[in-house]
Amino acid sequence: MEHRNKRDIVSTGLLTIVKVESDEARKASTASCFGAPRKRFVDCNSPDILNSTGPGAGVGARDDGDAEAAGIDKCWLVAALAFVMTTMESASSRCSGFFYVGIMEQMGVDRGLASWPVNLIGSVNDFGGLVSGPLSEHFTTVPVLAVGSVLASAGVIASSFSPDVTWLSVTLGIIHGFGLGIVVTMLQVIISMYFNRYRGTANGIMFAGSTVSAFFYPQLLLFFRNTYGFRNSLLLFGAILMNMFAISLAFREPPWVRSEQIKKKHSVEQRRPSLFTIELEPHKRPKISTSQVVLRSIRGVVKCAMFYVLMVTWLSLSYILDIFFATVVDLGLDKGVPLADAVSLIPYFSVADLVGRVILPLLADRKCLRRPTLMALNYTLLGVSVFSLPFTSGFATLLCACLAVALFMGCGMTMHSVLMADYLGLEKLAVGYSIMGAICGPLLLGKAPFTGEPNSYYAYMPGEGHL
Repeated sequence: MEHRNKRDIVSTGLLTIVKVESDEARKASTASCFGAPRKRFVDCNSPDILNSTGPGAGVGARDDGDAEAAGIDKCWLVAALAFVMTTMESASSRCSGFFYVGIMEQMGVDRGLASWPVNLIGSVNDFGGLVSGPLSEHFTTVPVLAVGSVLASAGVIASSFSPDVTWLSVTLGIIHGFGLGIVVTMLQVIISMYFNRYRGTANGIMFAGSTVSAFFYPQLLLFFRNTYGFRNSLLLFGAILMNMFAISLAFREPPWVRSEQIKKKHSVEQRRPSLFTIELEPHKRPKISTSQVVLRSIRGVVKCAMFYVLMVTWLSLSYILDIFFATVVDLGLDKGVPLADAVSLIPYFSVADLVGRVILPLLADRKCLRRPTLMALNYTLLGVSVFSLPFTSGFATLLCACLAVALFMGCGMTMHSVLMADYLGLEKLAVGYSIMGAICGPLLLGKAPFTGEPNSYYAYMPGEGHL
């Protein structure tokens, strides 16, 4: 009799064995932010069961809500780990001056050649995001994050053995920069998965690592150089960056994101003996390839009008950030500010930048302002602050203008990632970053004509006039 009943079921649909866990096991699996996602619901596409009004109707929807309530906007450990990884990821850009001077002294080259490895780190960074989107569609975000971490550390380690600037441009500039691009893109995707209402605050905590890195890594690398030499300092720096790989293994895609992927599986799952139920599907759906998923995401991204707005604003913000750092010391000297005071503008900038990244996004998270409204207001005030820089006179007014620029620039860096997730959605977010990297990467190579020759910065020495 039992065998005949099973035959009747198979004749009406596809028989699938699905594991159903007890309430205690379900709570245990969702209590941890990093617990492996499990099949906690019964998803049945049989018309008879879908239309059922019995006690079991709508179980999947309720459990999805339970999963969301169990972890979304609550896993602040994810933001903390992303903060630690960002401190290491951004260390290269914060120590660009150290690399620049070290390459000139170690390789015996002029400033033009020495600038190539340093400039390539930032330029190739955007190209790293180009491949991370399609790869994350096939391998998920965590393995791609781990691979990016390995590339970032391996590039620096290989740089310590580079015989000339050409090899250094490949190892430090291309390999290291490419890995950093993958890391920063995947971190933004993971943060967007775990946070919704407090997405701005979580992104601010993550990006605050870039600011904190400026207070720590330059002094550390200088200590390594004075103690062990420039090449060995690169080797030790690469060893430190290997910790990104270990931290990346602690991340997991959250259950409420993984459940969407589980629903698409139609094969029989072999599990250990436990309580089972039967899932019926009247028609077996064709398996969708990764390329089809990527193409569908690309079509969705290019059809989103706000994507182009975000891309243009991000490009403008990147230009403002780099040009400001390259010229602010010279601007202070032109205003008659002493060299020591002009150089001290950079630490002040970092403090205001940290406040802008973490505190200002709370206005949107606390529903004081809509996120697009905060972004528009922030960019307006940023433009006014930058416009006021040439009209400053003396250290006090220049400091106030620089603090305002730093404050609104930090908020813009954070809110850009938040709005990308809001307008594109989690499914298309990684591909959106890839498209943005493909477009913005080449355009960011044209920053040099805006700043002119960098000779003026190095012409000023303590106690001397300018050349």
